[in-house]
Amino acid sequence: MGKKIKHKKSDQNYLNVMLETAFAEIGSALEMLAACKNSEKSTFAFGYFQHAKDEYNHADTFLSILGDYAKNLPPDLSRNFRYSSTALLSKGYVSNDGFLVETMKLKDFIAYVYTNELLAKNSFEKILKLVKKDSQAGLKISQIMNDELRHHGMAEEHFLKYYPKLQPWQLMFYRFRETLMNKGRKFYDKNLRFLDKVLTPLYFSLAFIAGKILQLIDLNEFDRKGKNLMNVKIKSIL
Repeated sequence: MGKKIKHKKSDQNYLNVMLETAFAEIGSALEMLAACKNSEKSTFAFGYFQHAKDEYNHADTFLSILGDYAKNLPPDLSRNFRYSSTALLSKGYVSNDGFLVETMKLKDFIAYVYTNELLAKNSFEKILKLVKKDSQAGLKISQIMNDELRHHGMAEEHFLKYYPKLQPWQLMFYRFRETLMNKGRKFYDKNLRFLDKVLTPLYFSLAFIAGKILQLIDLNEFDRKGKNLMNVKIKSIL
């Protein structure tokens, strides 16, 4: 048997950050594609499409960084951080109720884009510290940050043009709301992983006990053909 490779808690944190960020980018890409589909103006549709394209490329970058890092880690750890499209719904990056552009007023949707692009840029600043700014991964993330600032600027320009009466405090409210939602998603994910650690051993313990009980059952006693049911042994109906 090969020597078991040990891993640190920081390895798990690194993989989790990259995977969750990729989920967020793909969720954003899907929202932009939905906005593209629902746009009444071709200029809006083109802008949303280019935004979606950027977000897909960002997700691909983060999954690539994750894959490169996971190569040097034990399989029992890295397999827990595989991308699954179903997690977009379970983690709340895409809603079962529909896309945001379908469930929000257009003004609110643009405010959502405006605030989230700025929040994303702030998150990437923290990720840069994790990967080191001058590393290959750091250079890729720095480019993504430039894209996010460009998206933020486009949303701000759209705001000033189409919603000139929008007050600064309203934008602050949007940002505060999205910050709370992001923290809620992180809290949910953290507790989900905690419950997985607690319940998995319990599940295996119950399975072990059930197996021991099954060993006590005489399966031959279940053959009722040609037998007097009054003579069946009590232990056969455990």
